[in-house]
Amino acid sequence: MEMIIKEIEAISSEVYTIVGKAEVCKSDIQRGINVSHTPKCDDSISKQDKINDLFYYLDEAKFDVDAIRDDLKEIKSKLDDLLDLVQYEEVAQKIRSK
Repeated sequence: MEMIIKEIEAISSEVYTIVGKAEVCKSDIQRGINVSHTPKCDDSISKQDKINDLFYYLDEAKFDVDAIRDDLKEIKSKLDDLLDLVQYEEVAQKIRSK
């Protein structure tokens, strides 16, 4: 049971890290929106430059989301393994009690 508790704590820590990554990703997206936004009267940046900037930040966001998705898949796998272990322990406990 102690091993299971340690695994749950480790997974919880990983989830906390992923939440931090998601917050950084959101900040980067917001920065991309803000950098690409200029007042209508400001002609120093062309529409094409704004579009290029937005696509750059969009591509970066896609990369970040892919990394977060991979991290979540890894956590899902660890949770599945942990569930298998708990179910195994439950069956073993029932057999021992007979």
